[in-house]
Amino acid sequence: MTPVDYLLAQIVNGLSAGCIYAVAAIGYSMVFGVLQMHNFAHGDTLMFGTFVALSLMLAGVPVVLALPLAIFLGAAIGYAVERIAFRPTRGAHRMVPTVSAIGVALIIRNAAQSLWGTTTQAFPIAIPASTFKLFGIGISTTQVAVFVTACVLMMATQFFVNRTLIGKAMRAVQQDADAAGYMGIPVNRVVSLVYMIGGALGVAAGILFSINYNTVFLMMGFSVMIKAFVSAVIGGIGNIRGAFIGGLLLGVIEALTAGYLSSGYRDAITFVVLILVLLVRPQGLLGRPMVVKV
Repeated sequence: MTPVDYLLAQIVNGLSAGCIYAVAAIGYSMVFGVLQMHNFAHGDTLMFGTFVALSLMLAGVPVVLALPLAIFLGAAIGYAVERIAFRPTRGAHRMVPTVSAIGVALIIRNAAQSLWGTTTQAFPIAIPASTFKLFGIGISTTQVAVFVTACVLMMATQFFVNRTLIGKAMRAVQQDADAAGYMGIPVNRVVSLVYMIGGALGVAAGILFSINYNTVFLMMGFSVMIKAFVSAVIGGIGNIRGAFIGGLLLGVIEALTAGYLSSGYRDAITFVVLILVLLVRPQGLLGRPMVVKV
């Protein structure tokens, strides 16, 4: 393999991982964009829903039914997290909802540990493994399926937020929740819907992760959530396209680091990138500087 082929292969691998980060980042970024709160239960919702999908399929439920049910459960968990952990603390100091979210995340994780244990399990979906050549690089059908699904989810979310009445209400609440309420927008319902969409996208990202790597484990949610957070910051937190681009960039950077340095530096480079973005362009690639009026 020539140096150019090796570089292209690492980029393809990075895009495959990055699109998973991107889907998780979109859900995370939507929640932060509306309430300016970090949903630290996002990763454990992702993990729990993926385990549910695994259990349903092992119980004989068809894939076409098991996956939508798991994604629907992710939306239900997102709704419960908003009602229990965030809505009662919405007017409190920022530290209060943060601690509340961490508490909910630990509850979800402990529930998953009680149900499924700590053993890593294989995911029972296997896309027919075939490889085709593109510019001399072998690309698997699994990578193509994961990437295409991630792009479809991003475009569908973008369309929903920008082209529907509910999406316009979300953007109004994001800009000024109080003013949106005065205009007759049901703020609480809109916020709950945002959390539901975030939870559903989180589980979708978890399923894509498990299909791509053929594995499900207890701490997968924490790992993906960290990457989703960094992706959202890179792209501009609160920006859907920015979160998607940030996820792809982070995946490529990690793949190049693993390919040319060592896989042991993969997680370290994530935080190096986060620090550099915060220092150079804290609003992210597609974000806008926040203007605070006094």
